[in-house]
Amino acid sequence: MKKVLLLIFVSLFSMALFAQESDGAAEKNAGNAAWKAKNFKDAFANFEKYLEIVKYSDAAYLYNTAVAADRIENYLAAEKYFDMAIRKNYKLGDSYFGKAKAQEDLKKEAEMVATLEAGLKAVPGNTKLENTYGNYFLKKGVEAQTAGNISKASEQYGKITALKNKALKTKAYTALGSLHFNNGASILQKATPIANSDKEKYEVEKANALEEFNEALKQANQALAVSPEDADVKQLIADIKNAMK
Repeated sequence: MKKVLLLIFVSLFSMALFAQESDGAAEKNAGNAAWKAKNFKDAFANFEKYLEIVKYSDAAYLYNTAVAADRIENYLAAEKYFDMAIRKNYKLGDSYFGKAKAQEDLKKEAEMVATLEAGLKAVPGNTKLENTYGNYFLKKGVEAQTAGNISKASEQYGKITALKNKALKTKAYTALGSLHFNNGASILQKATPIANSDKEKYEVEKANALEEFNEALKQANQALAVSPEDADVKQLIADIKNAMK
């Protein structure tokens, strides 16, 4: 009887030792199989188990786990694992992009912008990061302009001009040109009724309008330098010059 008990004990001990020494291959394979079947919930669960076993040392599966988390809309987990992939310097452009999009889905706007800016420093000119960053600030610029906050709009559009993407740079400089042109035209329009009744004040306002037109022309010329064949930019320059006569 003692021998039987001893054999059972040794068997159980061996099984426990094997479990402790598991390399996570079973969990990894199960996750891969679930991924192939587009069962991202199970893929995520198995990938997480695998990462725990290997002490989060597998950069590729940190990234894969983040993607699986994103697919099942577990954005907190996606943010976490994309960040871990970044720390491993794995697929930096895609990892920064994934983290930023997860933060966007979590309504963590300030964090998203910080992630995009960090990503652009790490991977200058990355198309996904530039497009997301540029379109975000174009939207913010339009919102500020619509609200009548000219300085805020100028600040938002100005953030885009440092990007490498020609289309985004052109849009940004054109938006800045249009912003200052419209502001100058508005100043002049409001001052027109006092052109004869209060000439001194009119001249001050006219000078303010001219200052805006000059800034508009400067920004429009920057847009033209980036995109010399852009018809909209050429038309904007013509409109500004006509207003300055």
